[in-house]
Amino acid sequence: MMQRPRGMTLIEISIALAIAGVMVAIAVPAINSITRAQLRQRAGQLAGGLRAMYGATALLGKSCRLAIDLDAGAYQSECAQRAVTLSKEGERSRNGEREKTQEEELLENAKGREGLSDEDKTKLELAQKNAFTAYKEIPPTQLGSSVKFSSVWVQHQPEPYNKGIAYVYFWPSGLTEAASIQLEQGDDVMTLLVSPLTGRVRVITGAADAPEQKQ
Repeated sequence: MMQRPRGMTLIEISIALAIAGVMVAIAVPAINSITRAQLRQRAGQLAGGLRAMYGATALLGKSCRLAIDLDAGAYQSECAQRAVTLSKEGERSRNGEREKTQEEELLENAKGREGLSDEDKTKLELAQKNAFTAYKEIPPTQLGSSVKFSSVWVQHQPEPYNKGIAYVYFWPSGLTEAASIQLEQGDDVMTLLVSPLTGRVRVITGAADAPEQKQ
């Protein structure tokens, strides 16, 4: 006589569920640990880039900047052909995003010099001399699909930015700007705080403002 297949008893089902629960409890911290490791790696890489730009700018004798694209989750270094200063008019922003300067708009719109007034031609020549172009020190670098910029505040900005482009400037005199750059991956956040006098970068866990930001 053939025996019917025996189903699992309540005790066996309970043991199986308990084992599955233990496996999940082990797996979740491991996944979280990998996530935090990726975030720390990207934060450390960016911190190294900021320190490299601080040193390179002094050697070059030019003004340089780190261009941070919050939308694309990428950054790269740019330098001007000489030492330049920020506009006295200050930077304009709207809804957490930087607006283009008059010089940038002039460079974009002036494809040819025809039709420009003498005053605009002079402004265009000055804008071209002060223009920043890509520099090899830090080529375009992606954070990756899971890590992104959540907020960037730099000393010259009227407000923290959460979209668009932000710039951290470095001067040949050996100075940079105070900055708070926040990276996130899921619910995890790390902040890079830049010291304007030394170029030192502190990487801390969690969202934090720069001391200068609170003044």
